[in-house]
Parts: sequence; C-alpha cells; structure tokens
Amino acid sequence: MNVSPAGRTVLQRETKACVVRHSRANDPDRNTAEHVASWVSVLAASWLAYATFYFPRLAFAAAKLGILADPSLAVSRAFLGFADALFLAVYATGQFVSGALTERLGPRRLVSFGLLLAAGAALVLTLAQHSWLLVATLVVQGMAQSTGWSAVCADVATHTPVERRGTAFGVLSTSYAFGALAAPIALGWIAYAVAGSWRAAPLASALVAALVTVIYLRWLGIRHAATRRTASEFRAGWSDILRQPAVWLLSLADFLLKPVIYATVFWAPVLVHDAVPALAPALATALAGVLGLAGLAGPLLAGAVSDRLFGSRRALPALLALLGCSVTLVLFPVAAGTGQWGLVALVLLALGVTLYAAESLIVGVASAEAGRTHAALAVGIVNGVGSFGGIIGGFVPGLASGTGLFLLLAATTLVATIPLVPIMRQEQRTTVISPAPPEE
Repeated sequence: MNVSPAGRTVLQRETKACVVRHSRANDPDRNTAEHVASWVSVLAASWLAYATFYFPRLAFAAAKLGILADPSLAVSRAFLGFADALFLAVYATGQFVSGALTERLGPRRLVSFGLLLAAGAALVLTLAQHSWLLVATLVVQGMAQSTGWSAVCADVATHTPVERRGTAFGVLSTSYAFGALAAPIALGWIAYAVAGSWRAAPLASALVAALVTVIYLRWLGIRHAATRRTASEFRAGWSDILRQPAVWLLSLADFLLKPVIYATVFWAPVLVHDAVPALAPALATALAGVLGLAGLAGPLLAGAVSDRLFGSRRALPALLALLGCSVTLVLFPVAAGTGQWGLVALVLLALGVTLYAAESLIVGVASAEAGRTHAALAVGIVNGVGSFGGIIGGFVPGLASGTGLFLLLAATTLVATIPLVPIMRQEQRTTVISPAPPEE
C-alpha cells in the first residue's frame, strides 16, 4: 500500500495511540474508582451541555403562539413553517462542518462556542422587530445547534472504555429527549404564565445556555480536551473516514430513519387526535407526550443491551429495534381503530422506545466507533446525512394521513434495516476493542 509521508506520520502516531489504548484496556487500574469517576464526569457534563442546547433551540417553538399574535411582526403560519425548514437545512449542513471543527479545535471548545452562539442568537430573537430578523436568528441558531452532537459524542467516546460505551451513549442520548420535553414546557410557562410576553422565552433560554456554559467549562475545563490535530492529520482523517463503508451505511440508515422520527415527533399531537377524535386538543397533546417519555427509556435500554447482551456490538440491536419500530407503526392504525386512548398510549410507548433506541445506536455509539480515532467526523457525517432526510419527515404527515401514512413510515423503517446487515456481519467477524485503525 502506498502511503504519503504525511499519511505515514499520522499512521505511526495513531498506531502508537492504539497501543496505549490497548494497554489501558488491559490495565486493572482502568476500572478503579478514579478512572470511573473521570469518564462519568465527562458523560455527566456532556449530558448537561447537550440537553441545554435544546433551550435556545426550542425557544422559537415555544414563542410561536405569541409571534403569530404579535401585530408588529405580522407573520403567517406558512412563514413560520418556511423558517423551520430553513433552520433544519442549516442544521443538517452544519453537522458536516462541526465534525471537522471538533477534529481541529477539540470537542470542549466547540461545545462552549456553540452554546454561547446559541445564547447570542436567542438574545437577538428577543429583540426582533421584523420578520427578516426572525429568519436571520434561526439561521445562526441552526449553525450553533449543529456544533453540539458530534463534539459531545467524540468527548464521551474518547474517555469511556469500550465495554461501557453503549451504556454511556445510551445515557447521553437521553439528553435530547429530556431537552425536547423540558425546554418547551419551561419556556412556555415563563413566557405566558410569568412574563406575559413571547420574548421572555428566548431571553430565558439565552440565560440558561450562558449559565450552563460557565458550569461546563468549570466542570471539565479546556485543557482535558482531546488533542487537537495538525493539518496533515486532519486531511488524513478525512481520507480515512470517507473510505469507511460503515460510515456511509450508517448514514443511509439514518437518512431513512430520521423522516420517521420527525414525522412522528413533530406531528404526534395531530396523529393522536386523528386516532381518537373524542379527545380534547389539550388531552391529545398530553397523550402525545408519552412518545417523548419513552424516548428517555429507549436509549438507556439500547445502550445497556448492546453492552451486556451483544458484547458491544451495535448493528444487531439497532436492527432489532428498527424491526420492532416497523411492527409498532403497523399496529398504530389498528389501535386507533378501537378508539381506546389507553391502547393508543401503549403503542406510542412501544414506538418511542424502539424508535429512540435505534436512533441512539445508529447516530451515537455505532457512528463514533465506525470513525475509530475520528469519531467526531463520523458522527458529523452520519447525523448530517440523516438530518437532510429528516427535513422530509416534517412534510410527509401534511401530505398523507391515516393508515397509508403509517404503512409508509413502517416500510421506510423496514428498508432502513438493510444497510445495517453488512455492518452486523462485520461485527460478528471482529471484536471492536477501541476506536482505532485496524492493523496493517
């Protein structure tokens, strides 16, 4: 194999790093209380940081009712829908950039910068007096939000032993489920029950993000971040990642899965009300919250199962979760046909567990391990490709409904299992012991 001088230098450095990681994996001191406390501390700080991203991210959603009623802005529902689509497009594009920036700057610098940028965009939203400024703040917010996931994944992957990595990523993945539940409730209460103005929602989110940034930096500090890469190492990393079939297979799987996630999560209250028309809108919205609550349990279950029952293999439990999700989607119209809200709630619970379990494995630990020493790049690519697919999910329920919609989503989920089959077979032939390059 022909290797350039720069590539040879990178290979030598990464091989040396691999030997160090292998020796640490076999070191009895690696499981000492001090070591466990170290990676748990990184996990906890990363969880807090990424959950906090959702406060400025969902400030716009929490403020929508007030924005629509604000005569100084005079915007329509269609305009807000366009703004959301633009945000998602910027967010998806930013995933690729953030993975690269994590490699160059280190994950903790990027997380801190992203939180402060998100706080700044939310603060400007508080002062917006024109519709164009709303759009501008969402563009900046999309860029800020894209910095978070690949960076926290890289930090957790670097500091967590492989035998605990599935569980760690399961815990980390509950951060976005928690943030998606807590942020709109807290911000909506502050805006409408306390302050009586929609502008209080982005203002509160900016304060929360700024405060957590300070806590995050004091907790972990910049100096413990992963080593920043030189330009030659960075180029070699891109070359290595782009040649990894597993990264592209996971990207394809997430591209097919994300539309199902956005279609069910964004439209859950409407889907529940369609299923049980007798429910009042408030009750339908509350019942739809079961999907989010299940999202807290799904990643935890998936991570623990992949570590303890599947020997740190990720593709097989993800595939099984997708199969369960497909079956559950088929069962939803059946449950809706009974008119029993309790049965609909049970199906939503199963849907949330399987859906979030599969997503947490694919875009979390499986992507990080596929990237080996370049976890941030791999996670950025997988999540970026998947997020472009997610844009489609926001539109589908507006074009289809009833049994046809759920059969379409079930079929999409089923197709998403296909790219995981080659990865599953590869995992059966090899034992993943660290996110490092294979021996030449």
